[in-house]
This record gives sequence, C-alpha cells and structure tokens, in this order.
Amino acid sequence: MKESRKLNGSGLSQPVQLRSIGTPLQTPLFDLGRVWKLMDGAIDIHIHSGPDAYTTRIGNDLDLAIQACQVGMGAVVFKCSSAPTARSAQIVQKIVNQWAEEHNKKRTDVFGGVVLNYAVGGLNPEAVLVNARLGGKYVWTPNLNASHHHRMVGKPGGIDVLDENGNMVPILREVFSLIAEADIVLGICHQSVKERFVLIDEAKKMGIKRIELVHPTHPINKMTIKEQKTAAKKGAYVGLYCWGLGDLPFHSAEVPSFDWDETLGVIKQVGPEHLVIATDAGHFTTVTPAEAMRAFIATLLAVGISDKDIERMVKINPRNLLY
Repeated sequence: MKESRKLNGSGLSQPVQLRSIGTPLQTPLFDLGRVWKLMDGAIDIHIHSGPDAYTTRIGNDLDLAIQACQVGMGAVVFKCSSAPTARSAQIVQKIVNQWAEEHNKKRTDVFGGVVLNYAVGGLNPEAVLVNARLGGKYVWTPNLNASHHHRMVGKPGGIDVLDENGNMVPILREVFSLIAEADIVLGICHQSVKERFVLIDEAKKMGIKRIELVHPTHPINKMTIKEQKTAAKKGAYVGLYCWGLGDLPFHSAEVPSFDWDETLGVIKQVGPEHLVIATDAGHFTTVTPAEAMRAFIATLLAVGISDKDIERMVKINPRNLLY
C-alpha cells in the first residue's frame, strides 16, 4: 500500500491509502477516460452567465453553452440573479444546435429560469407565469435579495418568505401553484434553515414534484449534513456544488468557499441518490463552468467516489429534475 493525501478545505492534509499494483514503474496512471465518460451527457443545473447587472461573469450564455457542447455535456441551466434567462435560452439553443451539427457534436440542451429578486418584482406570480410560458425550467426563491441573505451580510430589508408567525406568505402560494401547474423546478435559495423546511413542506403539499435545495454548504445558507439529510427525506434533491473550487486566494480568505471533507461527508451521509452535482461557476475569478465540472468529477474520482455514484449525481438525478 502506498500513502497518498486527501484533499480538504485547507489543502492536502489527511493521509489516505491508495492501492498500487506492482512496482512504481508498473503502477497505472489515473485514467482520464473515466472523467470524459462521465462528462459525456453530464448536466450542470446551476451556471451563472453574463451579462449580469450585479457582477462580472466569465462568459455569456452562448459562450458557455458552446463550451458545454464541445465537451459533450447533456444540458446546462443558466441562472442570473438580476434577469430572467428563459427567453435567451431559446435563442442560444438554436445557435448551439447549429454549432453542434456543423462540428459533428451531440446537442446540448439549454435551459433558463427566473430568480424572484427585486429585479422581477420579488415574489411575483406574473414573472413565474411568463417564465413558464417561455419554457423556463426553474423558479428560484430570492437569493441576493432574500431577507435572510440581507441579515447575513448586515443589510436591512429584503424579501420575506415567511410571515411573523412563521407561515408562508400568501403571495408565495400563488407562485407555488403556478410552479406545480407547470411542473417545473422549485430552487430554494438563500433562505434560513427554518424557512427552507417550511418551503419544502408547503411545496410538497401544493403538488410541486421537482424541488432542489440550492447549495446548502454555502456560508450564507449553511445547513448541517443532518439537516440536509432531513431535507432529502422530505423530498428535495440536495445541490452539491463546487462553488469556490479554484477561487483566487483573496476570495477564499473572505469566506470559507469549498471544503472537501464536508463534500465527501455529504455524499456519504445524505447519499448519491438524493444529490445533484452542479458548479455554480461563472464568476470572473474562477474557471469556466465546463472546466469546473471536469475538475470536480476528476477529483471526486481521485478521492474514491465511484463512477456509478458520480453518474447518479451528475446525470440521472439532474435529468429527473429537468425532464
């Protein structure tokens, strides 16, 4: 047995045992073919594309969709905190289809949605209706404008999803009714743990079948692994994102961005059957979403997560959400 090291949030720290066969010269190298096989048909359900009114992005919808098509990904979902993406997704899809045909590639499906921030009127049923009619696959609860997010960053105000008695606000019932009728995905974003559990329970009661708990390891809306497991039992897919993977040093110094020990703990305790892998990539200081997905898959393989489990999280479960 040869000793190697396991990646975690502070670098290469904990020894793990990797089995080698024969002499050092005979030990096989890592098989990158496994990575490309998993990338083929992979689905990234959370990409931040530009232009974005709130921050600079590494690429626009078309740039990032073609990159995904180049590496054989099955689908991408574009999310913008400042504007809906369902309409542009249709336009991008047409160009991507043409590019794929010209370059003898398989088509990559392009989807969008709407984040219920102030830019679209907050918890606005009309924004949800328009999104659904334009083919949007996702409706995300408020993120940057959520009252919980505001509290966490020291800002006043924000959009409440619960009233003073801890019940879901009435307007959100109209929103949920439209999501259920359209049979699209409810993405629960920057809400507190209490708010998230209330929203999952009410969504299930109202007939919403597709629910994703968005990046619960993010510092703004941190949940324990036990809480994530409870959410999964309630019927939500838990989003396992590599947000922060590859951040510049000044980025990770501000907030803990990504921790491998935590990531592996989520996979082990929540279970691949309840998880969806995504990148949350697109910020100008990080790698492109396609490269983030490749690196995420490769490292998961390197630390011992099986090909079958990764396929479940990156292909089967996200497909169940979208199709």
